[in-house]
Order: sequence, then C-alpha cells, then structure tokens
Amino acid sequence: MQDEMKILTMFERVAMILRYIYWLGGIVACIGLLFYGTYQIFFYYQEKPEESVALPSISLVPDQTRMLVIAPHCDDEVLGCAGTIQEVIGAGGQVRVVTMTNGDGFTFAVEEQVHQLFPTRNDYVQSGYVRQNELLRALHRLGMDKNQIAFLGYPDRGLRPLWTEYWDKSQPYQSLYTGKDHSPYSNSYRPNTPYAGEAVMDDLETILREFKPNVIFLPHPADEHPDHAATWSFSSAVVTKVVNNGILSQPKLYTYLVHRGDFPIPHGYNPEAALLPPKPLYNYSYIRQWQVYPLTSEQESIKENALNEYVSQLRVPFMSSLLRSFIRKNELFEEVDIPAVVSQTSNLELADINNWVNQQPILVYPQSVSALGALVRKARVEALACTVQDTSLWFRFYIPGFSEHHSQYQVSIISFKLNKGALNRTKRTFSFSTNSTDVVQENIKRLNEAVIIKVPFSEQELPDYFLIQIVTKDRLGVTIGHTAWQQIQIKHAATAN
Repeated sequence: MQDEMKILTMFERVAMILRYIYWLGGIVACIGLLFYGTYQIFFYYQEKPEESVALPSISLVPDQTRMLVIAPHCDDEVLGCAGTIQEVIGAGGQVRVVTMTNGDGFTFAVEEQVHQLFPTRNDYVQSGYVRQNELLRALHRLGMDKNQIAFLGYPDRGLRPLWTEYWDKSQPYQSLYTGKDHSPYSNSYRPNTPYAGEAVMDDLETILREFKPNVIFLPHPADEHPDHAATWSFSSAVVTKVVNNGILSQPKLYTYLVHRGDFPIPHGYNPEAALLPPKPLYNYSYIRQWQVYPLTSEQESIKENALNEYVSQLRVPFMSSLLRSFIRKNELFEEVDIPAVVSQTSNLELADINNWVNQQPILVYPQSVSALGALVRKARVEALACTVQDTSLWFRFYIPGFSEHHSQYQVSIISFKLNKGALNRTKRTFSFSTNSTDVVQENIKRLNEAVIIKVPFSEQELPDYFLIQIVTKDRLGVTIGHTAWQQIQIKHAATAN
C-alpha cells in the first residue's frame, strides 16, 4: 500500500512538473509572438515608403542601348528588370543577362521538387538545371533567346565567401549544398570554373570586354541577401577595372532591390500599387538617385507571365508572395555614382577633427532591419569620410554616442591596385571600440562622437579603388548590424583634376 502511495505521489509530481512546463512554454510562446508582432509592426512603419514621393523616370536611349543585367539567381532578372528588358528589345537595343548562380541552394524548393526531406547533393545540382530552364522560358517571354544569356554557375549562397575569403583559384570554396568546388554544370559560361573570387572577376571582365554595355543593371548594395550584396561588390569592382584600363567607357549603373525586410510594401500581389523605395534608403540617398520605369498594362502582364515560369519558386508560399510583390505599375532603380577621394597636402593635420569639417561624407548608413539594430539606436556608424595623404588612407567614422557605449566595430577593406592592366587585390581588417583596438595607437584618435583612423600603405600598395564594410557588434560580440559594401575611388595627386 505504501509503495502504491509512493508511485501515486511520484506521478502527481511528474504531472505537476509537466503542467509547469506547459504553462511556461505557453508564456514563452506568447512573449515570442508579442515580440515578433512588435518587430514586424516597427519595421513596417520604419520601412514604409513615402507615398507622396515623386521620382523621375529612368532615362534610356533604347535603339542605342547595350543593356547588361547581372542577376544573383535565376528570377532576379525578371523581378528587377522585366519591363526595361522589353523596352530595350522592342526599340532595337541589345540585352544580355548574366546569372551568377543557378539558385541551387534553396532547400525548400529542392525538397518540393524531389518530394523528400533530405535531398542529395545531386538533387541540388539538378535543381540548378530546373532553375536554368525556368529562366530560359521566362526570358523567351520577354523577347530573348538562349544566346543572350550566360550562366556563370557559381555556388548559391556562396558568393559572399568568394568575395571576402576564397579569392585564389587554387584554393576554391566548396558549396554547402552541391558539395562541389568547381561548377558541375555542363553549360556554365566557363565550364568547370573554380569557386573563387578571382574566377568571378575574370568571367565578368570577359563579358564586359565582349559585350561593351553602356548601361548595367545590378543588385542594390543594401540588399540583405548575401549573394545580392556580393554580386554588387564583384560587379562594381570589375566595372571600375575595365573603365580605368580604358577598355570600356563608363556605363550608367542602375541598382535594383529585392531583399530588405518586407520590401516591397505592401507585400503580396498588388498590381495597381507603385513600387517605391524603403523610407530609410530614400532618405539617405545623397550620392544616388532613385528612378522609376513605368510599365504599360501589356508590359506588366508579360512580366507576370514571365514570373509564372518560375514554378519551382512559386510552389514555396513565402517565395510566391515575394515574387508576386514585384508585379507593380513600375520598376524601381537607383542610379549609382561612385564617390572619389583626392589626395590632401602632407602638412594637413588630419588627426584634428576641425580639418574634417569640409570633407563630404562618402558613406551614410540607413537604419537597420534587425531587432538588435533597432534596440541599439546609438553608437552605430552614421557616416564615413575618407581622404588620402601621402600613401595613407584616413577615415573619420561619425558615431553618435560613441564614448557612452561599448560597441565593437570591425572594418574590412578590399582594395584593388592596377598594375600594367593586371589587378592586385588585398584585404585588410581592423577593429576598434571605446577601450580596445588592433590599430597602432598613434594611428587612432577617439572623440565623443567620432573616431579618426590612419591606414598606411606602401607606395606600391596604395590602391586605385577599394570597397569598405563596417560590422557593428555589442560588447558580447553579437552582430548588431552591418553596412553595405561601398566602393570608393582614389584620385592620386598626379592625376587629380
């Protein structure tokens, strides 16, 4: 009897513990839903476009236009540029489309295609061929044929490591999905190309040399998808190379945005709505200009039919919502103007903040679309100025509340030096906070709302241009936000106007 009572008591305790777990789980779930809902509402109104904004129309001369569209994945070219592609082709211009990857790393779509939970590596490769065929059918609806399309075959969700780390062809990156470190696609622009940043640059340069575009459409630098951001970085870097080498006259650069929070707002199928820039990107757009391309009802219908060819994507509910969000009255672009800095005189004391008063900022960051970034409103980099003195780059980071917070800042600089037509690439990183840095102490000066840093180069290493990104972390090392990769050209003293 006593044993039975003990067993009964034990079961009652277990039941009580389970009830506590149940209620605790319910409370946690409610808090999570409340947080998520608040998060969505906050960023919806932060990003919601100004409906009254009047944007100029994009200026093309279609019969003389040689239009190059660079897309990270199969479908981005239609999302961003279907209307302008129709316009140029209809007026007798020429169009080329380059896809960086075949979109072979989208697990949800692959699972849907093969009807199994754990796809094989070969399943991912086959999904890449499916995406290619969808692109061919979509672009055929816009008036293009396969001879106007190049599949580069680089790894989906792998372009960022190619840009930042895996540059050397002899040490290629291995795809997390296909398991390959060279393109496995028989129809790649350069078959068996190694997964390396150097190879990406070579392919893009060859295409620019052959096609000689006078207008290029490429992803927006503030696009949140890492493949899109890396595509911007590669493309802007290689365009600058061929222009500086005299191979190509400076083309117009237009960027299109696909991934940023709930963009486009309102989300979902809304063909009568206008496509407008997120408020933070529009407000901070001081070196670029947003423009629209109005679509006729026929062009909009053709764009919708082209997007319908991407069956593999439309079968995934959240992707279907995203794709159909781009069926709007217009397409949206931001014209890019790459900023340049000029050498300063050697006797100017750049460590003195007063000598930066007249320096035009070359990089201003939009508000973050991350929860931590929203909570940490101060101590983030708001603006950047840069200049050159002798063989050193000087940076002034404007950081409101810098001295009162303990955020950490990691700066990456990927620089390019032209040497008899060849391109030498180097990467430098440094970090700083209110009380620590890996910069030599005499090369850093901290102020209440600014940090001035000197980055010395040898005379042979001083770059012709570079791209820079800053990552902000909290005191525990958790990423709060990061900037876009911003390209900056250098006008050396001997060549400056």
